[in-house]
Amino acid sequence: MSEKKLPKARGKKRALLVEGGGMKGAFSGGALHALHTFRSSEEYDLILAVSSGACSAAYYATTAADEGDQLEKNIRIWREDLTGWKMISPLNPLIGRPFLDQGYLVDYLFGHKYPIDRHWLAEKKSTPFYIAVTSMERHQVEFIRATPDNLTDLLKAATSLPVATWGQHPMDGEQYSDAAILNPLPVEDLLQAGYRDITVVLNSPLKNLSPPVPKWLSAMAFPGHAMADLMHRNHHVGYNRGRELLANPPRGVTFTIAAPEQGLAVGLTGTSPRDLNAAVDQGYLNGLDTFQSFEGKPVARKKLRSIRAGRSEKKSRTTSHR
Repeated sequence: MSEKKLPKARGKKRALLVEGGGMKGAFSGGALHALHTFRSSEEYDLILAVSSGACSAAYYATTAADEGDQLEKNIRIWREDLTGWKMISPLNPLIGRPFLDQGYLVDYLFGHKYPIDRHWLAEKKSTPFYIAVTSMERHQVEFIRATPDNLTDLLKAATSLPVATWGQHPMDGEQYSDAAILNPLPVEDLLQAGYRDITVVLNSPLKNLSPPVPKWLSAMAFPGHAMADLMHRNHHVGYNRGRELLANPPRGVTFTIAAPEQGLAVGLTGTSPRDLNAAVDQGYLNGLDTFQSFEGKPVARKKLRSIRAGRSEKKSRTTSHR
């Protein structure tokens, strides 16, 4: 099994953290595309992602500095391939699938239609990419480094949303689930590992706070399992603690945060084409504004480009004639 803890910070002590949030991850898809305009993955010492944030982060982490156009094409996943009932459907259980079809998401989209360049993860110049998951045996969040061999299983474990999927995924003889069950925002873990220059992509406003997950919901998510009580007692603590730290950086720590100013129209399981496309656009524009500070000089906002980023050529031409 790969390492289960974050490596101690070295060099610039610079890390990227991408929050989850189900389909709200469309915002992070747009924001990471904007980030790549100013800073590629190779300029970080560590990349850490949680839940659906791992999906967008996987493309960012494996896209070289001169391959921004390829990253833009991959945004099409959020714009076109996750809309409607393609992945999330109330009919899926009738054919033996969970409501959220991870086979479609990870095997087909990430592995075939828009293949992640997983071999980049083995290159010496690539930045270590860690995905947070919950160990169902040890009842704790663990950080596992993505490799060409384990990436598929890691993404399935990270996106094993309770109720929406089977809730867990096997990997190396153990069962893992979404890290957000226990800690959706592991800011403190990065700080304890020594990272001091941290870029953060959130999918909900920084000011948001979370109440405890209702007992009935956690019981439905993990019936008869100790994880039900742990989810009820821990999820909101990690979420709120992470945001408290981001709002009040410890001495010597710099956070650069891209986050929506208001709640997104798309929800955890939303599949509206309009809402998903709006979230991508919001993420991209927000990212341009937030990350231009990395260049040290103002950059003209590319509004037209942002509206079209990741759209198919046919749809782009239609948009331009309206």
